Amino acid sequence: MPSVRSASLAARAGTATRALAFWAAVALPVPALGLIAVGADLWVVFALLACNAVALVVGHDYRSRPRPNRDH
Repeated sequence: MPSVRSASLAARAGTATRALAFWAAVALPVPALGLIAVGADLWVVFALLACNAVALVVGHDYRSRPRPNRDH
């Protein structure tokens, strides 16, 4: 049976992974546009956009602050 501490550690690791993926999904289009502007090989741009898509999927559920309780 996993301890409460290891469950808490796993939850924090999952939150950190989602946060990193969310912010990567926000930032990755910028270098992709730069690569297109300088005429980089298309496979490099597509690889970066594929990483962006993965980051979107992993980070889609990230919230920097908890939602307020709306059960009045």
